[in-house]
Amino acid sequence: YQQHLALNIKPEHLEGSQYVFEGDEKKKTVYVRNMFFGIGTSYLSGLVVGGTWGLWEHMRTFDGSSQVLRKNHMLNSITKRGTFVGNSVAVLAVLYTASTGILGKLRDKDDIWNDVGGGAVTGGIYKSTKGVATFSKFLGIGAIGACYSIYSTEPINKGHIMLRMY
Repeated sequence: YQQHLALNIKPEHLEGSQYVFEGDEKKKTVYVRNMFFGIGTSYLSGLVVGGTWGLWEHMRTFDGSSQVLRKNHMLNSITKRGTFVGNSVAVLAVLYTASTGILGKLRDKDDIWNDVGGGAVTGGIYKSTKGVATFSKFLGIGAIGACYSIYSTEPINKGHIMLRMY
């Protein structure tokens, strides 16, 4: 018999169903998995962007003293900006994924309107302490941002509207 080199299994075991149990293909998306994925990737992306911002800030502001001070200033700048941006983006991801999941459970549907509503709720909650006018403005900005992200992926997916890539 011939084995698959990378997987070290027989090729006939790869044929057939891609699911472990019968009926798994009918199961709905697990929102907790989406939350962990969304929050984790948002946090890591925020750390990278914030760390880059901190490194750029270090290069711009450091006066050129000793090497020990240079390393210390660089690490302080990177950790200051990296954690700030990472935590801020992760909190927005928590709000977005939680509101999308709650809307999906309330509506008992898993479609793009959960994402639009989740974006609107996230935008509204993000600036809810600034008053009703600011709340309404960011509610609209969140909904528009969710619509943009949905329709900007349309050409990539060959005409099918898919926001979640899992």
